Amino acid sequence: MSTTSYEVWRAVRERILGAAARRIPQVSAASQARALGLWSGKEVRFANEAQFQLVLDLAVFAPVGGHSRALDREAKAGNYPEGSEDAQMLAALSQAHFTLFRVGGAHPQGGVAAEDLLRGTALRIEDAMLAREGMEGMGFAGRLMHLSGYEMTCGAIAPVTDEVIEALLGRPAHVLPTPPFLPPITPLMDSDVITLRAAAAAEDFPARVYRASLDHGLFGKLPE
Repeated sequence: MSTTSYEVWRAVRERILGAAARRIPQVSAASQARALGLWSGKEVRFANEAQFQLVLDLAVFAPVGGHSRALDREAKAGNYPEGSEDAQMLAALSQAHFTLFRVGGAHPQGGVAAEDLLRGTALRIEDAMLAREGMEGMGFAGRLMHLSGYEMTCGAIAPVTDEVIEALLGRPAHVLPTPPFLPPITPLMDSDVITLRAAAAAEDFPARVYRASLDHGLFGKLPE
């Protein structure tokens, strides 16, 4: 990509994701909400906007239930001239990958340093939320897309705790009260990384991660 600023790319990202979200059919939204436990039988039910964004994220990027990606439907609309910033962003969004990562300190080139927990690689992420004070050591799950020399988040970002990791590994995990502050996560054992990496190959892995984060209260109280 070009040397366009992070602020400009962020605006382009939001514009395209918003357009893609408007192409989500009700039947796909229903499937994603069911996978997350956010379906009432007639409509998506959510207690806050962050929970609703998880439904949109799956429908746009990785829908369960055999539905096509809303991002691909947006791309087929042909509204992005070749070579434009919008076209470059659409291509980056289309190739975004889902992973778990731990936030480090400030990166010397800007943004934050992070570790990709599934791939074992160092990351430089540009994201205003992750760059806030006190984020070091915290774990998150979400999609990253590669820009010019750094990664940018796209779609929803889910907090990850040790309990969420245990649940994803298939081990008993206590559901604790919603923490006032997200605790740092414990470094993973090599055997656990291998297990998580294998689990991540499944198409429904993002939905499983989001559901675990929801079930462990990391998106606040669930709807009644």
